[in-house]
Amino acid sequence: MKILLIDDDKDFLQLTAIKLNKEGFNVDKAENLEEAKSLLQKNSYELILLDQYMPDREGIDAINEIKEIKKEIPIVIMTAYGNVQDAVEAIKKGAFYYILKPIDIEELRLIIDKIHHITNLKKEISTLKEIIETDFIAESPIMKTILKNAEKIAPFDITVLITGESGTGKEMLAKYIHKKSKRKNKPFIAVNCGAIPRDLLESELFGYEKGAFTGATHAKKGLIEEANGGTLFLDEIGELPLDLQVKLLRVLEEGEIRPLGSTKSKKIDVRFIAATNRDLDKMVKEGRFREDLYYRLNVVRLHIPPLRERKEDILPLARFFIKKYSLKYGIPEKKLSKKAQNQLLEYGWEGNVRELQHLIEKTLILNENETINQFNISQSSNLIRPYKEEKERFEKNYIKKLLDFTNWNISKASKLSGKTRAEIYRKIKKYNLTKDVST
Repeated sequence: MKILLIDDDKDFLQLTAIKLNKEGFNVDKAENLEEAKSLLQKNSYELILLDQYMPDREGIDAINEIKEIKKEIPIVIMTAYGNVQDAVEAIKKGAFYYILKPIDIEELRLIIDKIHHITNLKKEISTLKEIIETDFIAESPIMKTILKNAEKIAPFDITVLITGESGTGKEMLAKYIHKKSKRKNKPFIAVNCGAIPRDLLESELFGYEKGAFTGATHAKKGLIEEANGGTLFLDEIGELPLDLQVKLLRVLEEGEIRPLGSTKSKKIDVRFIAATNRDLDKMVKEGRFREDLYYRLNVVRLHIPPLRERKEDILPLARFFIKKYSLKYGIPEKKLSKKAQNQLLEYGWEGNVRELQHLIEKTLILNENETINQFNISQSSNLIRPYKEEKERFEKNYIKKLLDFTNWNISKASKLSGKTRAEIYRKIKKYNLTKDVST
């Protein structure tokens, strides 16, 4: 460690420098502040030991002048006349610590250990902040264009429709728009319209009053109202049932919501961003998505291409995830060998960015080497299967219970679920469902 020792007492300066050098420290000496400032301009130091009483000015007053030259260097004030008041004043002025003369080497080592610990924490916090504030990793020309367009529309409260395959980063783009908008300090609420059961979706979106239905023992705000002043991100908007599409259209047009069980409407101020991996144009033609809602949402459309079509983003994303999960799990960052890089570039990425993210996380945990030489990439597609399987399992159970409840009356099942009769029949065929026959 390189130390700058500042003291007007020549004997103390010389003896302390010798003592510190013998302990393995690299010490430069200065007899006054001007000499010290000159050395600071020329050299790099990890610690400054500064006498409290200097002939040209008091050490405590000199702290600000030193900080103007090298802000981050920790300063430890030295004095033979120490008291608590001086210690507090020195720390208020920006000193890291306060130590009495003559310097005790063991005490100094403890201080240095604290400095190293705090420095490492600051670096970690800085890196974490960088990761948290990273809006979007985009090196490909197409993604740079998308982000440029997103930034242009962000200040205006127009609705946005984001399209793209599952796992491409549609929610991240929605967050990017929110952070660049005038609503950035207000809530960003995301809701997956395909993940919430039909009979719960309306109450989740619009909220309800006490007594609105059995079990409604108290009033509850809906997600639309929770997002008031901010942005509501409606993911998988293509899964929204037709009757709720009508209600959402009314919200978009009138800026009002009516909770379940209420006779009064509430004014809301929400910016809507929707996303889907479905072909909404086709759904409109088939009558499965309202044309008026489609045009109300599709004021600006941003399409995110699959990861396999923007290979320039693959390695920057991989390095970003390595940094992110290394910090999360407290493990050293690993490098990517040329072979590993080529594997990432050549793979098809059916699951897009989400698949890459899971692959990096798994590999970091299992790989004990400093360098990732290759990926077990042939199995990486399995990482997205649990999500699909869980969703299908949920849907199958839901349809089966719905049919059993209605005694396999397709019309009743259609009315209760908000799905068309054709959709019900498709699900029966897809999951090979049969009616239980009592014997």
